[in-house]
Amino acid sequence: MKFPSFACVFLGMTLATTNAMGQEQEPVRVANLAARTAGERFEAGQMIAVVGTEPVLVGDLLSPTKVPEDALADREFEMRLRKELAGSVAKKCLAQHFLSLQTSGKPKKERDEIRSKMMAKTAEIFRNQVMPGQMKQFKCESELEFIELVESQGSSLPTLMRSFTESAWAEQAIREGTKEKYDAQLYELQDYYDQNTDQWERAQRARFRVLYAPFKAFENDRQAAYNAIVEMGNQVYLGGAPFETVAKQSSRGLNADEGGVFDWISPGALKSKVVEDAVFSIELRALSQILEDADGFYIIEVLEREPPRTVSFAEAQADIRTKLIEDKKERERKEFVKSVIDKTPIWTRWPQDIPGSRDIAEIQ
Repeated sequence: MKFPSFACVFLGMTLATTNAMGQEQEPVRVANLAARTAGERFEAGQMIAVVGTEPVLVGDLLSPTKVPEDALADREFEMRLRKELAGSVAKKCLAQHFLSLQTSGKPKKERDEIRSKMMAKTAEIFRNQVMPGQMKQFKCESELEFIELVESQGSSLPTLMRSFTESAWAEQAIREGTKEKYDAQLYELQDYYDQNTDQWERAQRARFRVLYAPFKAFENDRQAAYNAIVEMGNQVYLGGAPFETVAKQSSRGLNADEGGVFDWISPGALKSKVVEDAVFSIELRALSQILEDADGFYIIEVLEREPPRTVSFAEAQADIRTKLIEDKKERERKEFVKSVIDKTPIWTRWPQDIPGSRDIAEIQ
């Protein structure tokens, strides 16, 4: 990470930085923050990082009401805080990068105006699109009720809006910094197919339907269960009743309401070995003999069966193309995010957690 020169800070001095576009940004007034922290004696107000031009306080990452006294001396709390900070750095860098893209090369007054308009527009989106959905989710009938709920959880509406703004700008930075469309060439599809042969092997599978009379449904009376399965079989085989109708009316089990149908299964999928052996051996579209295992009696009919096979390249092309395109998107996204972070000056209390960052002690 390349750092610009900066002024010594403290006791009224400021930190000057440049953004990812190489444009000088507004200085970070670390001294004022330090004075505020010392004056208020508020644990959540302790500054633990500066990302670009943005100071990061403990309370920015975790609810101030949940910050214990002497928080940074609490090892468990510290580890949680460090995790939150590391996870938020990319978003903060990207949000600042997006703002820089909109204001690059413009005088300060115009930059301030653009930022104000962007903030106002994002706030409008939050209030008109995001907040109503959250109010509905938490069953709040009014904005006041929603605000009270948020505050009862140790947050605030401005905090939520700030978090939304940061996330929205970060996502927009990624959209503008990466391609809109991706493709995969035929040779790439073929290479992937050839290099991942195990993915294309398919075990034999079958679809079937079942009539079931479990012993427990007849108070463990085996004869009563047997009589029930015979009656169901006779309705289908002799009476010509639709299998699905008999299953819905008389069969038991999880699939009875769906006509007793089990969609595609492979060997090892069924609890009953007796039923599974029949599924992969009896004649298609014919009722089986009455089957019995430790749980009850069954009559099955196999609807379809496919032998083991290898998915052809032609069949696999669409799925491979989708995967390769998604992989390319994710790879470019990660590369873009890393490039923005690398260009953003970062000072933190724990520089070992964020590659390329520097110790915040340098600017305090």
